[in-house]
Amino acid sequence: MGNESDDEVLTLSADTFTALSQFYQEQDEREKMWSGENVDVSEEVKEDWQLSQFWYSKQSAEAMAKMALNAIKEGGKIACVSAPTLYRAIKSINKDAIATVFEFDKRFAMYGEDFIFYDYKSPLSVPKVCREGFDLVFADPPFLSEECLTKTAVTMKYISKEPKKLVLCS
Repeated sequence: MGNESDDEVLTLSADTFTALSQFYQEQDEREKMWSGENVDVSEEVKEDWQLSQFWYSKQSAEAMAKMALNAIKEGGKIACVSAPTLYRAIKSINKDAIATVFEFDKRFAMYGEDFIFYDYKSPLSVPKVCREGFDLVFADPPFLSEECLTKTAVTMKYISKEPKKLVLCS
């Protein structure tokens, strides 16, 4: 009864095949971008409310990025703790700026070596090379709980150089 249809060869229409090919090409490009091979700060990442992410407006991000860049000397290093929008704005203003994003959301691994996985629940679980390694530490904790603020502050102190330049945004 179903034997005849089992032997049928399925084919896609030219339009469907083209759409499927385009889908796979875009998927490959996204995977390359997110692997850190092609760092492109112009690529927008959508907020994930499950991770308590709320991006700054373009004007706010640019104003904070300019403040951060002006607060350090040339060649200074900026840590963006739970602040990927700030990182993106800094790199948009000055692609040669030395900035690192400490972030729980692994989508930001697309920034390659500028990305460090960060979980505020483990405030000292960052690479040892980061200890006292940043001229300015800017943090925007994902939650305003005492635990989150305290643990983020521990990280901020751990990775900042003397004299400490710390900015906590909420």
